[in-house]
Amino acid sequence: MAHQRRTSEHRSEHSTATDPVCGMTVDPSTTAVSRDNDGVTYYFCSAHCVETFDVDPSRYAPA
Repeated sequence: MAHQRRTSEHRSEHSTATDPVCGMTVDPSTTAVSRDNDGVTYYFCSAHCVETFDVDPSRYAPA
């Protein structure tokens, strides 16, 4: 059975993703910051949010 994830996985160029730290909607095709974690790409609105994610990815990237 496949796991459903609340993530901001890679999207097509016309879709959006949700920053897992602050909840802001971001455009994956234009955001400058992203991280791969456990095979999932997460997109962020700012360097601050990605730095927060980097401190404790498991807090924002549910298993």
